Amino acid sequence: MKHIRWRHTAAVVVAMTLSFGLAACGGDNPTASGTTSTADQHTYQTRLDELYKGTYKTPAGPKVTPPKGKSIWLIEASLGSDYATRGVAAAKEAAGKLGWTVHVFDAKYDPNQMLTGIQQAVVAKADGVILSAIDCPTVKNALEQAKAANIPVVGVETKECTPPLLSHVVTYASHESFADTTQDWGSAQAAWVIAKTKGNAKVVMNTETDQWTTLLSSKGIKREIAKCPGCSVVGDATFVGTDLGPALQQKIQQALVQHPDANAFIPAYDVVMTQSGGAQAIQASGRSGSLTVGGGEGTAAAIDQVRKGTGEQACAGQSVEWEIYSAIDSMIRIFDKQDPNTVDTGNGIQVCDKDHNMPPEGQPYTPPVDFRSAFRSMWGLS
Repeated sequence: MKHIRWRHTAAVVVAMTLSFGLAACGGDNPTASGTTSTADQHTYQTRLDELYKGTYKTPAGPKVTPPKGKSIWLIEASLGSDYATRGVAAAKEAAGKLGWTVHVFDAKYDPNQMLTGIQQAVVAKADGVILSAIDCPTVKNALEQAKAANIPVVGVETKECTPPLLSHVVTYASHESFADTTQDWGSAQAAWVIAKTKGNAKVVMNTETDQWTTLLSSKGIKREIAKCPGCSVVGDATFVGTDLGPALQQKIQQALVQHPDANAFIPAYDVVMTQSGGAQAIQASGRSGSLTVGGGEGTAAAIDQVRKGTGEQACAGQSVEWEIYSAIDSMIRIFDKQDPNTVDTGNGIQVCDKDHNMPPEGQPYTPPVDFRSAFRSMWGLS
C-alpha cells in the first residue's frame, strides 16, 4: 500500500485449514470461462464466510526489554493517503510509550527522495530506520550506506534485495511472508466478488504495474479467478503511480466502456476509488447499478462508500497500525539482539461489506484483536 501501500496488506493462510483457494477446479488460465454449479456456488460462499470471520490472532512472542531514548526515522513512500498518515500516527503512539522519538520523512512517491530520506537518516545518526512501502532495489545504495553505519533498517511492505540489505521485513500471521500474504490478499478481494456474482464474475482488474506489491496482489486475484469455472478476467485498467488522479479515472472509464460484458470491478486499493476518480469513472460509464465492486484495505473514505453504496462495496480489511507496531517490535528485538522472527505478529485480514464487520461511522476498518495491548505486554508496558 498497500506497492505504495494505500492498501495492501493481507490475507493470511492459517493453521485452521483456512484457504483462499477455491475448491472448484478450473484451468490455469485466469481468463478461462466455463459454467458454475450449485455446489461451486456453495463453496464460494463458504470461503467468503471464513473470510468474514477473518484470520487475525493475538501477537505472540518472547518478552523483550526495550531500550530507552532511541531515535527512529520513518521513511514513507508518500503521506498522500489516509493509510500512510495513520501509519505515522501509530509510529508516534508506539514510540511515545517507549520513550523514543520518530522523525518522519515524506518521499512523495519520488525514488530520489526515498534515497535522500535514508541518507539523511544516516547523516543524522539515527538509531534505526523503518521503510514503509519502499522496495530495497529502489534504494539499494542508501541501504548500503545505512548498513555500513550499523543502522538497522526494518521494512514494511518491502521487497528485499539479493543479497539482503534489510535487517528484517515485517511478517504476518503464522510467520507468512509479505509476498505470500499479498497474493492471498488479492485472492480475498476476488473471493468476495466471486461469491457475490455466484461464480459468474466477469472482472475488469486494475493493476498498478510499477509496484511489486500491486503486481503480487493482482497475481492473487488472477489465481483465484482461475479456480472459478464460470469466471474470467475480461480487462485490466493498468496504471502507474503518476496516473493517480484524472488520468486513472479516464483509464478505468475507458476499460469499462471497452468491456460491456464486465459485471465486476476490483480496484488495486482504496485510493483508486476515493481519491483518483474510480467511483466517478463507474458512474460516468453508466454501470454503477450493475457492477459488483470489490474493495481495498478499508480506509475511512472507502468504508463510507461501502456504507452509502457510492463506490466500493467491500473491503479486504487491513491495519497499517498493526504493521507499524510489528515494525517497532522488530526494531526493539534487533536492539536487544533477539530474532524478530520469533514473534508471530498475528496480523491478518477480515473481509467486510455493508452487512459484515463494519466499523463505527467515520472510522476505518478495525481488526477484531487488541494488538496494541499484546505488543505492549511483550514489551513489559501496561
